[in-house]
Amino acid sequence: MKISPEQIEALKLQQQQENKAKKVDGAAFGEFLNQEVQQGAAQKNSAASAPPVPGLQVNPLLQVQQAAQVQQTAQVSESEFVGKVEDLFGKLESYAQQLGSSGEGGLKQAYSTLEGIQGGVESLKKDWPGVQSENPELGSIVSELETVAVTEQIKFNRGDYV
Repeated sequence: MKISPEQIEALKLQQQQENKAKKVDGAAFGEFLNQEVQQGAAQKNSAASAPPVPGLQVNPLLQVQQAAQVQQTAQVSESEFVGKVEDLFGKLESYAQQLGSSGEGGLKQAYSTLEGIQGGVESLKKDWPGVQSENPELGSIVSELETVAVTEQIKFNRGDYV
């Protein structure tokens, strides 16, 4: 049986199509998703810049600088958010130590610390209302902190620590 060049070309074309399908379905799906997210972020950043004024030339370097400032602001706010969450975890540790200390003064301090934790969780939810949709991992941490704070308040009010 002879192999003709048409058969070789048909086989190559078929393999290329299979490789493309495997790329989208397999491990390269993550790469595809990252590309789409980056394109969406680029469109979002370009939409965030001021619309051009007719007849006025805009310096492209200025647009790049504005996009960098928007991105830096988003990073600062996320790092500020993470800092506040870490502070709340520190308060939870302090609360646990205060509960372990004997005496009524320790319980009063523990209750005021617990109120501070609840206020901190409320301020996180108020200051960053879209955290659950923007970053589900951070959103789940905030909801876990809220759950712990509410549970501890119920236990405290019930008299479990007296």
